[in-house]
Amino acid sequence: MMGPHATAGLLAYGLTNALVGAARSVAEGNRRRQEDAALDAWSGALASARGSADAMAKVAVAAINKVAELEAQVAALHRAVRYRDEAIAALQ
Repeated sequence: MMGPHATAGLLAYGLTNALVGAARSVAEGNRRRQEDAALDAWSGALASARGSADAMAKVAVAAINKVAELEAQVAALHRAVRYRDEAIAALQ
């Protein structure tokens, strides 16, 4: 038979796992909704620009700017990972 501390520990562990699972599920749902909204926005921009070279050029410039923004974010993440790896290596 388990004592009260072991029971409380198991209960806390189970509740923590349930909360983490729920938080991950919510985060995944939010990420999916954000991606869907972004895709819908680009699709709408392309659809409304169809037939107009000037409007298509504006959408293309916006897409190029977005790619540049995302590349900058990726570069920042690569730097952060490199710094983390260097810090871990320094501790060993």
